[in-house]
Amino acid sequence: MSVLDFLFPRRCLGCGKWERYFCDSCLEKIEPIDYQVCPVCEKPAINGLTHFRCRRKFGLDGLTSIFPYKGMIKTAISKLKYHFVTDLANELVVLSAKHLSSHLIFQTSPILIPVPLHPRRERWRGFNQAELLGKMLAGNFAWQFRNDILMRHKNTKPQIGLKGAKRKENIQGAFEIVHKSKILNLKSKILLFDDVWTTGSTLKECGNVLKRVGAKKVWGLTLAR
Repeated sequence: MSVLDFLFPRRCLGCGKWERYFCDSCLEKIEPIDYQVCPVCEKPAINGLTHFRCRRKFGLDGLTSIFPYKGMIKTAISKLKYHFVTDLANELVVLSAKHLSSHLIFQTSPILIPVPLHPRRERWRGFNQAELLGKMLAGNFAWQFRNDILMRHKNTKPQIGLKGAKRKENIQGAFEIVHKSKILNLKSKILLFDDVWTTGSTLKECGNVLKRVGAKKVWGLTLAR
């Protein structure tokens, strides 16, 4: 046990037992998501591939979400994102990787790009949860991790509390490419990573920006939906 573990002991998010954020008993109760959906119409889709009729020139090619956004997963993401409990990230990533390892996206070696925060908000929070989790997840599978391609130049309102059309309006024009040449040289599938898919407005906007400068395949990946 480290000094930090002694000073800030961990309690299971499910039953409250001391030692880990996910105890063995509660881990057995966490199930992956039942089915994947098309990122455009959000109806069931094989492996999360965008339906043929839903494909758009600058749209996402597919979407993978690992868990339903409820229970211990929802609590874990909330504690990380809003209460800054960053030390639970490792347990969350290990659990996520376990359920992700057999998915279609593993047929190629993708490049994971986390959804960026505006620098001002990242300084206030002290970290970007998508970058923190995404870097650990990419490391787990030996994927490329790139946080130097996409940037958020517009400091938007937090998406939480906004509904459908307002979310889309709020996030529009918020992202830009740092260097277009970096995208043109990328041959692998891009995984746009974020913690939660709600309406998909953020990932869709990021995908649009990447596709418009030459990205060939852009897939959404989230811990929860």
